[in-house]
Amino acid sequence: MMEERVVHYAGQNFNVSELCYKPITGKGCMTTSPMEFWLMNITNMNEDKNISETAQCIYPRFPGHNTCFDRIGVPLMKPAIFGKSNVLESLKKCVPDLVECQALLTTFLLNNNPYTEALAEAWEKDVFIDILQEFNDIMDEGNYKKKPQDGKTELEKKVRQRYKDHPDMVKLHLYFMAERSIPDDLLLQDKANMGIVAVSYALMFLYVSCAIGYLPSFLYSRFLVGFAGILIVIFSLLVAFGFLAYLGMGLSIISAEVVPFLILAIGVDNMFIISRAEKGVPAEVTNIEERLARGLSNIGPSILCAATCEFLAFMIGTLTNIPALLSFCLVAGIAVLVDFIFQVTAFVAILKLDNTRIANHRADVVPCIVYDNPKPRRNEIINRLFEKYYTPFVMNKICHLVIVALVILFFVFGVLGFQNITLGISHMASVTSESDIYWYFDTQEDYVDQGPISYLVFRDVNYTNMENRKLMNEMADALSVLNDSVQQPIYSWIKGFEMFLREDTDWAVPCGSLGINALPFNEQMRKFVKIKVNSDCCLKYGICGEQYIKDVVFNSWGEVETTRYRFYHTPLRIEWDYIRDLQATRYVVDQFTDKFKKNSWALKNYEGKSEDESRSVFAYSLFYVYYEQYYYIRGVLAENILITVAIIIFAAQLITTLKSSIFVGLTVFMISFSLVGVSYMLNLMISGFKIQFNAVFVVNIVMSAGLAVEFCAHLMIAFLRAKGSRRQRAILALNQMGSAIFVGIGSTKLIGVFILGFAPSTIFRLYYFRMYLSIIFLGIFFGIMVLPMVLSYIGPAHEAGMGESLDSKETKEEQFV
Repeated sequence: MMEERVVHYAGQNFNVSELCYKPITGKGCMTTSPMEFWLMNITNMNEDKNISETAQCIYPRFPGHNTCFDRIGVPLMKPAIFGKSNVLESLKKCVPDLVECQALLTTFLLNNNPYTEALAEAWEKDVFIDILQEFNDIMDEGNYKKKPQDGKTELEKKVRQRYKDHPDMVKLHLYFMAERSIPDDLLLQDKANMGIVAVSYALMFLYVSCAIGYLPSFLYSRFLVGFAGILIVIFSLLVAFGFLAYLGMGLSIISAEVVPFLILAIGVDNMFIISRAEKGVPAEVTNIEERLARGLSNIGPSILCAATCEFLAFMIGTLTNIPALLSFCLVAGIAVLVDFIFQVTAFVAILKLDNTRIANHRADVVPCIVYDNPKPRRNEIINRLFEKYYTPFVMNKICHLVIVALVILFFVFGVLGFQNITLGISHMASVTSESDIYWYFDTQEDYVDQGPISYLVFRDVNYTNMENRKLMNEMADALSVLNDSVQQPIYSWIKGFEMFLREDTDWAVPCGSLGINALPFNEQMRKFVKIKVNSDCCLKYGICGEQYIKDVVFNSWGEVETTRYRFYHTPLRIEWDYIRDLQATRYVVDQFTDKFKKNSWALKNYEGKSEDESRSVFAYSLFYVYYEQYYYIRGVLAENILITVAIIIFAAQLITTLKSSIFVGLTVFMISFSLVGVSYMLNLMISGFKIQFNAVFVVNIVMSAGLAVEFCAHLMIAFLRAKGSRRQRAILALNQMGSAIFVGIGSTKLIGVFILGFAPSTIFRLYYFRMYLSIIFLGIFFGIMVLPMVLSYIGPAHEAGMGESLDSKETKEEQFV
């Protein structure tokens, strides 16, 4: 039925024969299926007296049967058909041992090219997945969603009849995966998560709109200011996304999910700080423009310092060779820059309009309502709580001992996490729970005995050079001894080709080798790939050139341009298996690639190319694309964090002082480095799926560095502006900026992140809920606990050029002892 059913596409009907991989010209599709032992003929199997021996390729069972060859003449690979197999030792002498298996596997191989990609995806959805889902529904006595009006589909009629004829037949369940399964599942996850994300951002927007003013007063609420500030954040994101589109770069899923969180945090923080700066201007200054000017002159250096650090840090991050990280850093950098420009221009103008509204005693949201005798604006509760309770607590010397102990703990766990967090990303964690692809991955780990197909590609190699041929043979031999990573056999055309060139052998006549060495190499190759798999040359002597016809590519001049070897990896069950096999094959390639001599006519194509682009040999498998990053991902993260810290120190000292910029840089480093440690701690404490070292993890760490600047830069500059002893200045800075940081970033993000804990996606709960929550707590801990403590002991001197404190009242040091 899978081969018969058609898919309707672009006004035409297509079946699998027009999409499938056909390794032998003029033959049918290559399908690895248990039925291929009987040439896909049910009659052959029913008449077989011993199907176990047939499946073990012991004897020919029927006329025209070649053991272990399928209907098109390709050797059958038993590990690709039988799952979780083991040998049952025979009790009788001279009787072959039987092989028991617990799963049967079938694979439909389709051509992978841009011309048929859309059609192949349509066939996978409307034929492959549809039939398998229908079969499972029948087995589970479910209601098939596409059931016709007469009550039964064609497949259901056949299945019901088969079980009626054979009532003792075991009920089967099919676990399956198509190439489109993971992208389809990601789309389903996005739709499922969209509601949670929408609620998360809606709550944050509502909180910001309310918290920036004074509820429940309708005069001082400033709901419209908060809403306008949110719009500024959205516009900043749209500009960044548009700029990326202008460059012709795609927006990664990671960037689309992480950047809004980051820019909202930065934008909200700036909104609170700017509005608070205006409130901190002495009451005797009544002119609205002057109040805003004084407030912005006080807080401007702080916002400029943070934005410069963040922008330069993210721009440096674009130099990475991890695409997801590059996309994130570029979008984040542009969004930070645009948001800064909008904050110091548009948002200040919005504040001016709102202050005018308040001065005219008009209600928020509905300005047509005018209050005759409004009550005076009350002081902020959170400010009073910080001054009365939080600051004395943090500046207590006993508390300092606890803080130092926690810093040491975070650092130790950071080191352990960097070394022990495993590489990769769990397949089952990255897909929807209970989905078809989820159960396929779960079953694959237990039952599949063969890994994915891989290729060793030779590009523009001079095949007439005998030293090159020797190297190709040595590479095949080197692959064949990788028993932990590669399964036998290695489908290498070079060995069969060299046998074909020997004219002094028994196979010279049946293989057509006589006089072959008088021909040029390209003609020799054309003759070799025409040797049929059902010829005597192949069946008796093992020279089967036709099976390699898809492994040899001729250019438009009739010359061999590219060739390849084929082989299968060992079963890959966990992430480390993928990384190990990739490393093993790449190690073999690296030993040989520089030794090959290229064709002289191809040398000009490599002028000015990098070393990687000029390689004569490379290994390829579909999973290599995703797992290659794990070669260097730890180094990339360490490099990005160190460069980010260096850039932050450089940018900050342009605006502040070198000593203060070092404090900011070290605080940023500790927040990001501690995030690695906290992730490791959470892995140890929480069962189930673990946080792993992958692109999402790296993006979160780099994002934490950008967000960390907001937690410490503003307080650092407030400390530089303050007068008095170090301790007095630290207290004053904490009183002024601590509540703004807590309310502007901490509380806002806590509300949004808490909702993410209810997301249906495991990835969301691991990398967004757990890690974002950790970023917030670490930012609060280092920004408004560790940094004030350190500044109170070894902080830099007062910087007169930074302006005066926002609050001129003196602080009594002794009350915090």
